[in-house]
Amino acid sequence: MNNNQQQSGWSKLWSQPKSKWLLGIPLGAFLAVALGAVGTVGFNTVLHATSSDAFCVNCHVPSFAAEEVALSKHGTSVSGMVVNCADCHVSKEFVPKMIRKISAMKEVYLELKGEITTKDEFLAYKKEGAARIIEEMKANDSRECRSCHDVGRMNFDKQKKVAAKMHQKMDSMGKTCIDCHKYKVAHKKP
Repeated sequence: MNNNQQQSGWSKLWSQPKSKWLLGIPLGAFLAVALGAVGTVGFNTVLHATSSDAFCVNCHVPSFAAEEVALSKHGTSVSGMVVNCADCHVSKEFVPKMIRKISAMKEVYLELKGEITTKDEFLAYKKEGAARIIEEMKANDSRECRSCHDVGRMNFDKQKKVAAKMHQKMDSMGKTCIDCHKYKVAHKKP
C-alpha cells in the first residue's frame, strides 16, 4: 500500500489546499451564529436594564419623579396593578422604543454632567420635559397608555357618567388619553 492509499478521508481532505479553505466556512458560520447570539442577549439585557425603575430613578435624582408617581393613581392602584416608568415612557414596539432610548441619552448626559441635582433644577427641567412628552403622546395617540388601557374593552357602566361619555366620544372628538389625563394620572403639573 502506498502512502496515498493509507491516508484517511479527513487527512486527505485537509492535505489539499482548496479543502483547507473550505473547512473554514463551517467554523466561520459557527462563530458568526455564536457572536450573533451573544450580541442579541447582550442587547436585550441592556434594553431591559435601562427600562427598569432603578435605572430611571438614577437620572431623576433625587427621585422627585418617582415620589410623585408613588403618590399618584398609578402608584397607589387599589387593583394591585404595578406601573413602572417604562410602561408610560417607553413603547413596547421596537422602532419607537429605540427612538425613545436614543432621545433619553440627553437625560443621561445631563445627569452625568451634574446639571440636575436639586429639586429646583429638576422642576425647571420637568417643565420642558413634560411639554415634550405631552406633544409626543398627542402625536402617537397616547400609544403607551393604550398598551394597558383599551377603550373598546372599558366597562362604561362602572365609570362616572361624564368619564364614560368622554371615553365613548374621544375618537370622534379627535382626543387622546393625554388630552384629559395630563397631570392627573402620574405626575403633577410642573
